[in-house]
Amino acid sequence: MNCFYSAFLSPKQFDEVHALWNAEYPVKLKDRLILLMNEASKTKHFYFCNESNEIIAWSVLFEKEKDLRFSIIVSRKYQHQQLGSKLLDEMKKEKLPFSGWVIDHDADLLSDGTNYRSPLAFYVKNHFQIDETCRLNTEMIKAVLVRYQPEK
Repeated sequence: MNCFYSAFLSPKQFDEVHALWNAEYPVKLKDRLILLMNEASKTKHFYFCNESNEIIAWSVLFEKEKDLRFSIIVSRKYQHQQLGSKLLDEMKKEKLPFSGWVIDHDADLLSDGTNYRSPLAFYVKNHFQIDETCRLNTEMIKAVLVRYQPEK
């Protein structure tokens, strides 16, 4: 499978990422992709497609409040195939530090009623540092900031 990247998503691609977002993130974050993208600037999207040319794994680097941030989603049907790590590797090729919020508990529910599983160990395995001093604790999300710092 090849990884593709672009500065913008087509309407069809956006709809596919939006569907992934709503299926793979907790219900409390439903339909928040549009808000994320509206607040972002200088976006660079990375994605993998299946045989039907539908996006099955996606990530984005974007600027927000003068910081480089990221978001990432991999369809449950395609997890454990290294797609998430490959997306992170593509973002790391930019040779810039970036960060993102990661839910660090398993208490939130997905749209299908199952529990969302925290991906925190995945980020640690992929050389991200957990910043315990930066936490979100709202009704919508409880998360910790993870940071990637490229080697010099």
